[in-house]
Amino acid sequence: MMRNSLQAKRIVRTVGEVQLPIRVGEEACYRYGGKLMWTDKVRRILEIAADYVRLETSSYYYTIERDGRESGQIKNAA
Repeated sequence: MMRNSLQAKRIVRTVGEVQLPIRVGEEACYRYGGKLMWTDKVRRILEIAADYVRLETSSYYYTIERDGRESGQIKNAA
């Protein structure tokens, strides 16, 4: 009997500060709520933008968005 090895990857969308550099073959690290969080090993870096990072691991697609609350508070204070 042959097992179906196709499995959809899960999508993770979170807010945090990504710790750079991100390297293929290594775990990515990001700060979330004062804690450091780690992904599994990065397979592909899909996109790095000013306010988010998208990457693929063996089981997940991550979108890690920068927390805009601090920048919004600074703009409002100015």
